[in-house]
Amino acid sequence: MAVVTGNLKDIGGASMANRNGVVKFTLNAGNLTASGGGLRPDNTQTVTPSSDGTFSTNLEPTTGMLLDAWYNVRIEWLDNVGNLITYMEFQIKVPSGGGVLSDLISLGNGGGGGGGGGANPLIWWVGLTTPPSRRYLWLHTNPDDPTDPANTGDVRQWR
Repeated sequence: MAVVTGNLKDIGGASMANRNGVVKFTLNAGNLTASGGGLRPDNTQTVTPSSDGTFSTNLEPTTGMLLDAWYNVRIEWLDNVGNLITYMEFQIKVPSGGGVLSDLISLGNGGGGGGGGGANPLIWWVGLTTPPSRRYLWLHTNPDDPTDPANTGDVRQWR
């Protein structure tokens, strides 16, 4: 097993004192380990960080699996009664030595492939004005007025 550590912080770098966070690691698909042929199901492992935001967990290294493997990571921030406030999702590949979560995030090189593939192509901009950056799918419509004659309903890849 490989140790993966991390630290969740509120915006502004403060501790998690006013929020509860959980980190969920899910293997992309069932797999076999190269040594011993152990079966690894795609179960979800949930980790609750301490009040200062730190966490540590043991994960099976993806580098020792027979099929291309990565973990889908979902970080959820919850209010004080457990309701979801917000979340973020990304993918990591875990080497045999483990590592810090922020160093393991698979951003890819734009060439695609498991566990990464460049910038998220599924960010949507809905409006009649040009998106603020070029990495959006742009739905050309007025979200406040579906009867606006300027609405075309066109989806554009804004790059």
